[in-house]
Amino acid sequence: MLFLYDRIYRSPKRAPTIVFNPVKFLRLMEDEIKPPEGETKSSNKGNVPAADVDFGKVAKDVSEAWIARPLITLLWTNAVAFSTEAISYNTELASRKTIGGDRPQITNALNTLDDQMDEALAYVKGYILEKYKKAASTSYYAAFGIVHKTNKYILPADRNYRLSSLDLMLTGLVSHGFDAKEYGTAFWEPIRDQYEILLNQATSTDGTVSTKVSSKNTLKDSLRKKMNALINVLMGNYPDTYKAELRTWGFQKEKY
Repeated sequence: MLFLYDRIYRSPKRAPTIVFNPVKFLRLMEDEIKPPEGETKSSNKGNVPAADVDFGKVAKDVSEAWIARPLITLLWTNAVAFSTEAISYNTELASRKTIGGDRPQITNALNTLDDQMDEALAYVKGYILEKYKKAASTSYYAAFGIVHKTNKYILPADRNYRLSSLDLMLTGLVSHGFDAKEYGTAFWEPIRDQYEILLNQATSTDGTVSTKVSSKNTLKDSLRKKMNALINVLMGNYPDTYKAELRTWGFQKEKY
């Protein structure tokens, strides 16, 4: 073990000092604990998957296995109740994905309208500047729903506030004589109406998805509790072959 020590020569006339080298020691220990070539460390994955889709697949497989093996029992629940929950979970998950799938299209449509409004706002500011001149123009912005943000005047970024600002924009265009302009009421009115429709759709979609997620998570917690209990029962009933039995029931963690 002398290779774990270093010789330090402080003077050519004196014997070297022998000093323990901890870095060499740690490297030695790392080599000692490495698994043999071709072997890998065991996976830390649990028998019950975390991902929603994988969880739903395992719940379905376990449900079918339990129905087919009535001798396996839990005192506080049964195979039929588990099957009902597994079906409900997968239904809620599919419904949440279907409803949530429409949200990106709504978001894109809102983004497009935001861009159109931001571009048109420059023209409305031009109308105000032309009529009221530079010194007084900004004092009229509030009447058009325009707000001051940092170092510029814009329509509110918050979409609910922006919708309210569009009502002010329409009123301001009429009261200040800009309603017949290219970017007057003919431009802003349909923008405002479509914006309201899309915001309502977004709010409804988000609320429905939130409800679905809550319901799905509640079912997931209940099913996980039951699956963990079943795993313990199977391990107790099949002490020597429980790994194979778990796979038969659908607990195949290499797949998730």
